[in-house]
Amino acid sequence: MDNPLANPFAAEGNECNDPATFFVKVYMEGIPIGRKLDLLAHDGYDDLIRTLDHMFNTNILWGAEVDRVHPEKCHVLTYEDEEGDLMMVGDVPWEMFLSTVKRLKITRAGLF
Repeated sequence: MDNPLANPFAAEGNECNDPATFFVKVYMEGIPIGRKLDLLAHDGYDDLIRTLDHMFNTNILWGAEVDRVHPEKCHVLTYEDEEGDLMMVGDVPWEMFLSTVKRLKITRAGLF
């Protein structure tokens, strides 16, 4: 059975060529090496943010939080889409995000 959330571009960037996975690189400002993350292992933005908070030991703001809170130690999550544009995570529905994301970037909240 086909996965309705499967990314049509997944075969390009997916090193293991498994259609049930979709790995993207995640880069955090100040850390020179990116980490791989399987987006299809997550149920939505909340689950993704929780994983990244733990992975990078930080507090990532997204959605309405970005406009309300800007503590120095918080970060925002952005993504590069297929056209190379930098977008805020949470601005589009999860399924659309999965079909356009190429890589993720975590930056300090005050910089975006």
